[in-house]
Amino acid sequence: MRTTLPAPAGAPHGRSSRRSLAGGIGLATALALAAAPVMAAPAAAAPAPGIPSPAVDLGHEVIAPGDGWASWTGPTHPERVQRTAEPVTGGSKAAAAEVYVVDDWQQLRDALAGAPGGSQNDARYNQVPRIVYLTGTLDPWLRADGTRTTCDDIAAQVTVAGSSAHFDMDDYIAAFGPGVDPSGPLEQARVEAAALQAKLTLQHIGSNVTLVGVGDDVRVVGASLRIRDAHNVIVRNLTLSDAYDCFPQWDAGDAGGNWNSAYDNLSVWTSTSVWVDHNTFDDGAHPAASLDTVYGRPFEVHDGLLDVTHGSDLVTMSWNWLQHHDKTDIIGSSDSRTQDRGQHRVTQHHNRWTDIGQRGPRVRFGDVHVYNNLYEQTDATSAASSADHPFFQYFWGAGKESSIVAEANAVELVDPSSASRIIAGWGGTQLRASDTLVNGAPVDVLAAYNATAASPLSADVRWDPADAYPYALDAAADVADIVRAGAGAGILSSGTPVASDAPGSFAVSDDNGRDTGLRDGDYRILADLWWGQNATVVKLYENGVLVDAQWVDGTSPAAQHAAFDIAGRIDGTFEYTVVALNPHGATTSRTHTVRVTDAAPGRAVLTASGARTGTVTVSTDLWWGTNATQYVLFRDGVEIDRQSLAAATPGAQHAVTTVGELAPGTYEFTALLSNAAGSTDARPVTVTVRG
Repeated sequence: MRTTLPAPAGAPHGRSSRRSLAGGIGLATALALAAAPVMAAPAAAAPAPGIPSPAVDLGHEVIAPGDGWASWTGPTHPERVQRTAEPVTGGSKAAAAEVYVVDDWQQLRDALAGAPGGSQNDARYNQVPRIVYLTGTLDPWLRADGTRTTCDDIAAQVTVAGSSAHFDMDDYIAAFGPGVDPSGPLEQARVEAAALQAKLTLQHIGSNVTLVGVGDDVRVVGASLRIRDAHNVIVRNLTLSDAYDCFPQWDAGDAGGNWNSAYDNLSVWTSTSVWVDHNTFDDGAHPAASLDTVYGRPFEVHDGLLDVTHGSDLVTMSWNWLQHHDKTDIIGSSDSRTQDRGQHRVTQHHNRWTDIGQRGPRVRFGDVHVYNNLYEQTDATSAASSADHPFFQYFWGAGKESSIVAEANAVELVDPSSASRIIAGWGGTQLRASDTLVNGAPVDVLAAYNATAASPLSADVRWDPADAYPYALDAAADVADIVRAGAGAGILSSGTPVASDAPGSFAVSDDNGRDTGLRDGDYRILADLWWGQNATVVKLYENGVLVDAQWVDGTSPAAQHAAFDIAGRIDGTFEYTVVALNPHGATTSRTHTVRVTDAAPGRAVLTASGARTGTVTVSTDLWWGTNATQYVLFRDGVEIDRQSLAAATPGAQHAVTTVGELAPGTYEFTALLSNAAGSTDARPVTVTVRG
């Protein structure tokens, strides 16, 4: 059996392509943006047929009041460390240099880290507000030369201890079997190979971030995104597909034996105040029905689609589409993590769950609100089942010390008799389910579960969602149509009302010398867009380094203008490019060169008087050139005076030093005039004092 990762499919399984008014693919660059945040409506469904909705800059939207636990204000305690939570705003307050458009994997990693080549932990601990727009398909397995890394390529980097052989999953499988937990050199090699894959495909997301797809077809394929040790994060309008694990672990003691994978499409670890909205999650090229059977169990190469664990808290999952997956969504890491008591508060509303096996969600410890969701099964559920192992297990799992409130959800089952399995008990005691429709008919699903359960669940839950936030329920009879029309990536018309495509290219000029007649180090770089789609941001690079960025108003195809003040440059050559950005992409101007020749002070003239009397006075005059801020006078190379000067270029400057009585002899006076850009020697003057 080969575990090589094939190329990802071109589109999510079972999903037709959608085109929005704001569609477009941009170039990648880091650009600044500053705008007031916009409130997002808690229930954003599809526009009316035939009426395109205006494009919205999702990068600046924040969660609406009352939109679940992520809109809540109050104390939270991840890992028992108190934090005060506020409604999620993501990166809406991003400063000028912290907005990015990315269209490949490495650009995404750089944007999240805040620097080119930044590490995963740079991103994990980065708290600088950022907006990251994604366009196109981002794939960590795709090399810069267009070839693809494979699982075998990774395995070939690991040598099995005690041999000269490279690690191979086929050798690993052949060496063990049912009832045997792998150990020894092969297991050690598997762990090493897994660590190499994690370095390639696992990416952390830090605090105060908005991560948003632009258009209807933005995909992250074969990767695992992890919001870790963070707070205030928004993820919207992305298709996150096939977080494939090349090297899953066999656990002989897991329910009789199971293959366990390391990667979720998106996971939330030790993080608070997170909004996950209008995304699509799927297994891409490796749906459940395609998995091989090894040791009598599916060779599982995926973990969860969206997991909330390790004490994470205050999460709203809204309008997402989770497709064709087994262990879909777990909330809570393990029964033994008692430090998670009071955490794992999650709201799930208007999500579409299609052909999932289990965990929609399974909860430990948390107060979880599940309302107005659609759970649907198709023939794919039957195709993924076998006589010994039915694919569908349950939807709502009541785990240790959890308290689930499920309201006005719609369930469509291939086999209506499985309604008693909508709920599963995993050590929990509380679950309230009201107004549940099963195949269009009201069903008391809690009673159906309790009728055969060894440990029935109580409907007397410990909390009321209305005490935490205001919300309004859609009628259960309308949920299926509403959610099908509005859930998933590509529904929102993302982009910007300023433009429908990437901006045109700016023309760059400068005004150096126009103010004083001197090509000094203080000038303005001027950027003009005469034609094409408008930008929302322009960013200035000097000799390849970002030096300034600014927001610009736009009304395509009107002209745009930006000016950047440059100060304190020394004599030399400076090359400038302007990158214009909007959420659809970025364009780079032609390079414009500025030559600075007069930044340092002009050359002063020295004059001396009093040589006949022996009482000498030296005058320093700067008649032309850039002014100095300081001058130092030397006699025969020894400093004898130092004065500050008031700069008022192009005005003249004058300084006088009374040297005093000198003994007969010959003296040379020199002066050094300086400013921040450099220093210039004055022409020396010789004074002869006669006896």
